[in-house]
Amino acid sequence: MPGSRHPQSLAAPSRPAASQPAWRRAALLLALAALFWAGNFVMGRAVRGEIPPVALAFWRWLVAAAVLLPFTGRELLARRGALRRHALLLAALGLSGVGSFNTLSYIALTGTEAINAMLVISLTPLAILVAAFLIDGERPGARRLAALAVSLAGVATIAARGDPAALVALRLNPADGIVLLAVLGWGIYSVLLRRIPRGTFSPLGLLTATVLFGLALLLPSWLAEIALTGAMPRADLPTALAVLYAALAASIGAYLCWNGGVALIGPAASGPFLHLQPLFGTALAMLLLGEVPHGFHAVGFALVLAGVALAGRAPARR
Repeated sequence: MPGSRHPQSLAAPSRPAASQPAWRRAALLLALAALFWAGNFVMGRAVRGEIPPVALAFWRWLVAAAVLLPFTGRELLARRGALRRHALLLAALGLSGVGSFNTLSYIALTGTEAINAMLVISLTPLAILVAAFLIDGERPGARRLAALAVSLAGVATIAARGDPAALVALRLNPADGIVLLAVLGWGIYSVLLRRIPRGTFSPLGLLTATVLFGLALLLPSWLAEIALTGAMPRADLPTALAVLYAALAASIGAYLCWNGGVALIGPAASGPFLHLQPLFGTALAMLLLGEVPHGFHAVGFALVLAGVALAGRAPARR
């Protein structure tokens, strides 16, 4: 599969420009990841009264691990030396990508309006650029900065429902700060991901290892949630379907697609594709919740797609 190779450890920060076929494959993978995550956002809103946020995150990744281990258990056992060598890095990936991002998002959605959360989450590509600069000294080019600005304008148009005054009137609350922490965690995850040397693990093996390290951090968090709130997931069909979707699509499918796209074109170029999440999320809400589209949706979608197209265009060959 396209994401079967991971970038080399960044002893040398420079990387060759991706070819046009590689950019097309990366664009498809990254768009699918955004679609799966958008569906997870809609699902999370729908079942937030059925299952507590940390419980949803824990059971999501526990089911994902149960699905992955039959395919990757032998590989991880054979490469236990690599697991030990990269334990700290895998723990960091598990904390930032598995243990925190979606958990914090689920928690935040219980206390903030969707317009606020959408605007904060749309800062994720910027967080990736900042993390890449702080961790690896990678400086974004003018084209990537322009792509971020254009797609962010599209996200703001949709979030404000075409009314700039809505943005001015926004008031941040502690839940929005929780979303921001999730965003920062994802930026770190995306940059640290490429520090795993190429060939150390297969894509499924790396995902499984990351999930297992993340679960080790999520388990005490879930137990703390039970102790503090006494809330437990409901044992019904909607809860089971939500966990299955989160485990199979938003966890395994989306993370493999994201990891594959990052491996092909790097985290900074991949970041703007995350702006497809509100685009897909709005479309899913229209389809599944019966919401009526408006003119500002078309304007916002056009800007988001323009930004992604600008970011996803391979650099001209010299």
